[in-house]
Amino acid sequence: MKQLQKVIKPVWIIVVTIILVLVGGYYTTYFFKKDVIEQQTKQLSREIQMLEPFISDGTRIIIDEVRLEKSVGKHERLTIMDEHGDILYDSSKNNLVKTTRKNRPEIKELLEEGKSEAVAIRNSDTVNEKLIYVSRRIEKDNKLIGIVRLSETYQGISQYVENFQRIVISIMILLFVAILIMGYYIRRQTNKPIQFMLPILRQAIQNPEKKQKVIDAPGEWRELYQTVYELMEETNLLYYKQLKNEETLHFLFENLDIGIFILNDSLELTLANRVIEEMFHKKWTISPYDKWFNEPTLNELILQAYETGEPVQGEIRIEKPLTQDLRIVIRQLSIENNEYVGIIYDVTEVRQVERVHEDFISNISHELKTPTTSIIGFSETLLAGAKDDPEASKEFLTIIEREAQRLMSLIQTIMMLLKTEKDIYIMDSFVVHPKLVVEDEIDRYRFKAYDKNITVIFDGNVSDDLVIPNDSFQIIIKNLLENAIEYSEDNSKIFVYLTQTNNELILKVEDTGIGISEKDQKRIFERFYRVSHSRQRNSGGSGLGLSLVQHYATILGGRVKLVSELGEGTTVIVKINLDVLKSKYEEK
Repeated sequence: MKQLQKVIKPVWIIVVTIILVLVGGYYTTYFFKKDVIEQQTKQLSREIQMLEPFISDGTRIIIDEVRLEKSVGKHERLTIMDEHGDILYDSSKNNLVKTTRKNRPEIKELLEEGKSEAVAIRNSDTVNEKLIYVSRRIEKDNKLIGIVRLSETYQGISQYVENFQRIVISIMILLFVAILIMGYYIRRQTNKPIQFMLPILRQAIQNPEKKQKVIDAPGEWRELYQTVYELMEETNLLYYKQLKNEETLHFLFENLDIGIFILNDSLELTLANRVIEEMFHKKWTISPYDKWFNEPTLNELILQAYETGEPVQGEIRIEKPLTQDLRIVIRQLSIENNEYVGIIYDVTEVRQVERVHEDFISNISHELKTPTTSIIGFSETLLAGAKDDPEASKEFLTIIEREAQRLMSLIQTIMMLLKTEKDIYIMDSFVVHPKLVVEDEIDRYRFKAYDKNITVIFDGNVSDDLVIPNDSFQIIIKNLLENAIEYSEDNSKIFVYLTQTNNELILKVEDTGIGISEKDQKRIFERFYRVSHSRQRNSGGSGLGLSLVQHYATILGGRVKLVSELGEGTTVIVKINLDVLKSKYEEK
């Protein structure tokens, strides 16, 4: 008996196994029950559909008792109620007096929750049986005119449960026998501890990454086995911790978006990540720093960090093969080993943004200065005496008025460009059909087109119920139409297309003007960028039109594409995602 108890030591395995089997049995029973209910529900639902022609003529409740009694099964019960839940007909022939069933669960779901169909299982006081009820709404023009309920005896799942219990008991017996056999086998193996211990120890030394299994030992060997097992567990744990740390460091080293390199005490490059190789366009090898980097400023920083032992930082620009601005930090990695780590940040985009910002400020200053200078100059001329000459006075005042209008237009354009997404939602307080916006803008620029004998042809094909924020879309079409007229030759044509494809609104403005070179197209959407004197300065353009188009299209959830050839004209396509636009404005 004691020998058997030693063999059956891992009782918890049996307990866990039994629990798992019972849990599995519970969930299996649950799914069996659910399947039976679904089958009965579907059957009753189909029968209700077949009975509906005998209950309703589509406008009101009718009760054809003869057909209903022939159609209802022997073990089924049909109940017909009005829109309030009061009984009009009951096939059971019990309680034929008009009583209400509006408080029954399957009826309350139809009346209060508006469901089209409801199911309930409960004991019936009328027939003293457990029934499954399926009720359905009868409607005319989405208005409830009656309720039909069909029920039958709930079949249950007793047979399924019995079969499942037999299977569970059989599985438990088999598992119990298997565990007994396994325990007996393990017991036999522990009779020769040294024979098993030595190979395990050798395996642990040769393969520290593998977790060794030590078989339980009886009596005097148990403490030795346990000590050795704990030692190997700790060794294995330390090994995997170190391995995990190395993998984590390697992953970070290779996947960071900053360049990292390491120099030894001889200032040789001993390690560099992928970003460093991409920055300097060559594979790293163990070599002196000044030969591998070949960048005087970077080499000076490394040497300075080596000589002073203090962190140093600086910035260099690499011109070839691509222009890059790099921020460099060199610091000592380890005092004991005298190693150094270099960290390089690519700040090219940051510096480009700074330069664009400086250009933006410079251009704003210049654009504001030009009309302001004209206004001041002609005002001083008038004050100096030119005001006494009616013709000169009128001419100068006309120039002052024109330059003031230009100044006001420039200020308004800049303010529109600086509007945030929040500002635009506030500005667009109403929506309108996009076709109306395009037609209004074409009418607004008709006289300007007439002066150059330009024909504007518009073709709009969008759904009638489509609406879009008025002000934002108006700014887009205004600037595109203004550019097309401004840079088209006399006696030419401009085509404006407005279409809708799936969930996108597409606006296309096509002209046959002077066109834009491929080089200028790369920067055409930059603020204040001018293609040339002939295209911008002479026409009084500010270089902000297409920037405004892109700015407002992006906020509306769209994108802009430009196609152009010199001497052939320009086509600008604005695509607005209507789903994104709708979600943005619904949030606001």
